[in-house]
Formats: sequence, C-alpha cells, structure tokens
Amino acid sequence: MAETILEEVKEIRLLKTKRERIILILCSLVTGIVTGAVVATYRILLDKISIFRNNFNENMTFGKFLIGLLVFILIGVIVQFMLSKNPLIGGSGIPQVSAFLQRRLKFRWFPELFCKFWGGVLAIGAGMSMGREGPSIHLGALIGEGIDRLLKRKEVENKYLVTAGASAGLAAAFNAPLAGAIFALEELHKFFSPLMLICVLVASGGSEMMLRKIIGSGVTFKYNFHLPTETSQMKVFVITAIFCLILALGGKCFNTYLIYFQDKYKGIKLNKYVKISLFMVLAFLISIFFKDITGGGHELIEKMFDAKLPIKILAIVLVAKFLYTMICYGTGFPGGIFLPMLVIGALVGKIYGTILVAYFGVPQEFVVHFMLLGMAGYLTASVKAPITGVILIMEMTGNFSYLFMLIIVSTGTYILTELLSMEPIYEILLERLISGKKDANEKVPLESRIVTILIHVGIDSEFDNKKVKDLKLPKKVLIVGIRSGGKEFIPNGETVVKSGDQLVIMTDHETAKKYSHELKERGMKMK
Repeated sequence: MAETILEEVKEIRLLKTKRERIILILCSLVTGIVTGAVVATYRILLDKISIFRNNFNENMTFGKFLIGLLVFILIGVIVQFMLSKNPLIGGSGIPQVSAFLQRRLKFRWFPELFCKFWGGVLAIGAGMSMGREGPSIHLGALIGEGIDRLLKRKEVENKYLVTAGASAGLAAAFNAPLAGAIFALEELHKFFSPLMLICVLVASGGSEMMLRKIIGSGVTFKYNFHLPTETSQMKVFVITAIFCLILALGGKCFNTYLIYFQDKYKGIKLNKYVKISLFMVLAFLISIFFKDITGGGHELIEKMFDAKLPIKILAIVLVAKFLYTMICYGTGFPGGIFLPMLVIGALVGKIYGTILVAYFGVPQEFVVHFMLLGMAGYLTASVKAPITGVILIMEMTGNFSYLFMLIIVSTGTYILTELLSMEPIYEILLERLISGKKDANEKVPLESRIVTILIHVGIDSEFDNKKVKDLKLPKKVLIVGIRSGGKEFIPNGETVVKSGDQLVIMTDHETAKKYSHELKERGMKMK
C-alpha cells in the first residue's frame, strides 16, 4: 500500500514537471511570435526611412541641405538623450544579453525595449554603418524578459525565455530560424540541453512564421549561386587556405580597431551632445556623397554580386565601409556589427576573387564563390562562431550546395584564430561593458574588485566528471555555486562536476582578467 502511494506521488511530481516544461515551451513560442512582429516592424521602418533618406538626398538644394543637416543633428541629440537615460541600449546588444544570462546585470525591460527600438530606427535610419541583427537579438531578449515578468514565471525559466527571444530576434533579422537557434546556443550559452534546444527552435520558428505574415517569404540574398567546377582540386585547396589566412588577419584587424575607435571617441574632451552633433554632420555628408557605405550594407552585397569594378575601386569601398563602421560603432549608438561584418567579408572575397580572375586565370564564378565564403569566414574570424556562420549563409542564400566549402573555410579560419590567440569580439565587448558599468558605480580600486565568472562544462572536457577538489584552479579562484538542471547549489570538495553544469566562480578583477579565458577553454575543450 505504501509503495503504491509513493508511486502515485512520483507520477504526480513527474506530471507537474512535464506540465511546467510544456508551459515553458508555449511561452517560448509566444516570445518568438511577439519578437517576430516587433522585428518585422523594425525592419519595415528601417527600409522605409532608408528609401526616404536616399530620395531626399537626390537633387540636393541649399534649403534641403540645411533641413537635412538640422534633422540629422536632432536625431543625434535624441538618441544621445535616450542613451544617457538607458546606457544598456548602446551598441549591438549581444554583450548585454550575454551579461544578463550570466547574471552580471539586470534589464529594465520596457524602457530599454522602447529606447532600443526607436534609438536603432533613428541611428541606422540616419545611415550609420550598423546592422539590424544585434538590436534584433537584444529586442528579442528584452521581450523574453518582459513576458517572463508579465506571466510571473519561475526564476529558473527566465534564462530560457530570454535566450528564446534572442534566437527569435536573429531569426527575424535575417529570415534564418536555424541560424537564430544555433547562435543562441553557440555564442550566448556555448552549450545546450534538450529543453533549451526545443525552446529556441520553437521561438525561432514562431518568429519566422510571423515575419512571413508581415513581410513575406524569401531568402535574404536573391541570386543564382553556382559552385565553380572548372579547376584542379589542389589549386582550390591552396587558394582557399590563403583566403582563410587573409580572413583570420582581417578579423583580428576588425576586433582591434573596433575597440580602438571606441576608446578614441570616448577620449574626445567635448560635451557629449556637441560631440555627437559634430559626428552627425559627418554622417549627413556621407549619406549624400557615399550612400553605398551607409546602413547595414545588405544592398551593397547584392550590388557587388554582379558589379564588375576595378580592384582599386573595390579597395576604396572596402576601406570606406570598414572605417565608417568603426566610427559609427565608436559612438555607442544602438546598432549591430553583424551585418557590416558580412559586408566587409563579402568585399574581401570580391577583391580576392577579382585578383585571382585577373592574374591567375581562375574562372569568373570564383568571385561570387569567395564573396559567400568571405561572409562566413570573416564572421568566424571576429565572433568565433563557425557553425552560426555556415548555417546563416546557407539560409540567407537558400543554397545548400556550398555547405562543404563553407565548413572548410569556417573551420580553417577558426583554427587560425586559435593559433593567433584571438578572443571573440563579443567577449571583449562583454568584459568592457561589465568593467565600464563597475567603473561608473563603484569607488573600489579596479584591481581589488570582486567579479563573478560563469564557466560552462562541456562533454569530455578537462572539468567533466571530476571532483571540485581535483580541478586544479588558480589561486584566489573559488567555486561558489554550480548550476545544474535548472537548479543552483553550493558545492563542496567531493562534489562531482558533470557536463552541462555551469560553475559559478568568484575572484578578484585582476585574477579574472588573467585566467577567465583559460578557465572557459578548460571547461569546453575536450581532454
């Protein structure tokens, strides 16, 4: 009798767990649908403003010039005011989402959602060289947080809904639901559980469904792509290997100068409203005379697929797009670097392919070939998210015949970035975000501040299936908690760490700066 009662109690508990998981999946679907609607609206507004801006700048008169200049300065002042009231709306938003998931900051979801949306519309609409994808990811994460708050779900479900919203945001930004799901797991979490996987897939699917209802279906890049065939395999291998090296060095250059221009802009000793007004004068002039390098660059990529331009002109466009992206992101305005990265990668591929055709007798088809490989490879070089790069380009082109070459280039570029000891740009921006937040709020010397690091434990990694006492951690590094199966507990020396766990580590700022990257690698790399 007692055994029967115990069995019934277990079944009730199990049913409750299943019920909660089903509700979580449904909440993820709602998050995806709402995110799809918001991001679709975001995209429509950006497109409409871009068309209006280009039409306005045609047949420029002195009166129109003055009106346009005043409007641009006003846009700069408005967005700067939003940024002053809500500092977390700045930049792409991906570092903010990562920091939130690591419990290193909190969202004020509604005001930040409002300001991120309209700040991005104004900044990117004004032609600043920034993409819609980072803000879309951030908007989705804020929507996930808002739904969690409004429905008063359990705290453990919060991370699932925010991640689901982020994946839905990228899915809607690029019409790429699989890439959205993969990015959320590869870049934001760096591991996955079956429940997390189904939540992000459902959210991305719901977002794509809503996007199709509002904008319509279709791939991002409409072009008849064909794999080049008429050349030797050894020749293809050599020119692809050289291209991977170029992309890896290009990614390092991108990451270095992105930080450099941020620091330079912050170092200008002027009132922030005066400073942004002067920048908006530059932005207005560029929107008139160099409109091809404005905005995210989607139209520029499509134009380059067919354009037959001299190498010098292509090089000028590449340098101009690169520098303008650096300057725009340096202002801290809401806008992403994901799409500009793809544009720069495509331009690098265009130049490389054109050189091969002109001087080495390679077939013309290789120009578009290297543009596609350049997009995936450059993204891998900067972000170090090779799987996302492969899936994203396939979904954006609707062409799966490039799968093998995309894998080769992304893998080769990733290996080279490892050899060059390059850090992913979003991890660099994350640490700068957290350090800057602490600098603004604390008077304690930086080197003595206490920080928290979240380490994911991968299958067969150095930490997997080991006792806490056997992990051989550096001095001043303390494991204060382990998150496992949606729960968190305080471990002791005999606690066994398992794959899928997250180690909550506490240490001082100096030690974290020295060892955080190493600890993250030890947690994920196979033995």
